[in-house]
Amino acid sequence: MQAVAGKNLVHEHLQALHIGSEVTRWFRKERQPQVLNVSPENVIDILHRAGINPVLMGTHGINGYRDEARASQDVDVLITKREVRKAVRILAEAFPSLQVHENAAVARFVDPVSQTVVLDVMKPSSEAMQMVFRNTVAIGDRYRIPTLEMALVSKFAAIRSPNRIPRKRHLDRADFTSIVDENRTLIDLDKLQKLAARVHSGGGKQILSLIADIDAGREIQR
Repeated sequence: MQAVAGKNLVHEHLQALHIGSEVTRWFRKERQPQVLNVSPENVIDILHRAGINPVLMGTHGINGYRDEARASQDVDVLITKREVRKAVRILAEAFPSLQVHENAAVARFVDPVSQTVVLDVMKPSSEAMQMVFRNTVAIGDRYRIPTLEMALVSKFAAIRSPNRIPRKRHLDRADFTSIVDENRTLIDLDKLQKLAARVHSGGGKQILSLIADIDAGREIQR
């Protein structure tokens, strides 16, 4: 797949979204039949009916930029500050069997049987999250996804996070590398550098160093 502007990007995203969702549905049916099947499609439908236009984040939000889609156990949506309370309430009503654990950054919906996180309602509690709203691509009138550069910066922030568990960080590095490899000629390096600099002190230089490592065929590190 190649992520390009306009209609092709929307097509690539929707195709990857479908593949990722289908793999997750199969996995839950075969391996975790007791876990509630929360999908990006039904979360978006619920929010759209309530007049909320979320940004689809995480694996489902970036899959269209990767060379191939991958599945994810949870759905991540970013909601504006004024709509967070409404979104959490509506989703809690739609999925009453899920337990909601909330802090300043996220409302986390957990399946009580498996203790699996199946949905994260992300809050714009940091500058990095606030920046996302200004760097999105509309998928029709229902929701948005991060731009190519914002997707890379989001992965960069996850790689740099001191609280990220090693297993997740390995996936972040793989995602970052896959996105760069698949879209190298389309990346606006100036925009990328400026966004990364706002997320992390020295981030602009660091993210360009990661790009240089990938260009040289080197494995990227934290």
